[in-house]
Amino acid sequence: MPRLASRAAALLLLASLWPSAARADEFPSVASDGLFVGARLEPGGALLLGYDLDIYLTGDRIVSLGPAASFAFLGEDGADQGRRQDWLLTVDFLRLKVSILGESRVRPYLAVGGGMTYASLPEQTSGPIDVVLEDGTATTAERRYRATEDFGGQISLGAGLDVYLIENLAVCFAITGHLRLHEQERLPLFWSEIMAGLRFGL
Repeated sequence: MPRLASRAAALLLLASLWPSAARADEFPSVASDGLFVGARLEPGGALLLGYDLDIYLTGDRIVSLGPAASFAFLGEDGADQGRRQDWLLTVDFLRLKVSILGESRVRPYLAVGGGMTYASLPEQTSGPIDVVLEDGTATTAERRYRATEDFGGQISLGAGLDVYLIENLAVCFAITGHLRLHEQERLPLFWSEIMAGLRFGL
């Protein structure tokens, strides 16, 4: 009789642990990759491709750390200020994410990171502007900007939402703002990105 009771107790213990183990396996336990498409919003609109890697630092998957990158291209606005870009590569060497709801299937998060920008700025001219010459004559002129490539630093702040549809696969949405840290007036001081995509977990 004591042996039967001990076996029953063991079975009850396993049954009670099984649901929690199943829930834990529903989500990525080591890392996840996000692939995005979207738009850069300043200066003007541009097509955007993005990627990030979340390496989970805690067993509850609330905190993650990893790199992130975006590549914006096909933007046409900003020529009046010399800000039209052939392309803009933005990289966070490390981006920290903190999930708000833990292991829920719907997981909003906040993020902060830092890294670099690398931009290709083509030759461009402004529209006619009014100028006054040294002798007091009023006239119009164009401001010309030479083609150049610019490298500098940036920090990012953002928020997002991962919605897990099935095990280790989520639809994800994100908005990220970047603050330029170096002196380059042909890049905006601040610009933002909106993205949607898929997240794959391990």
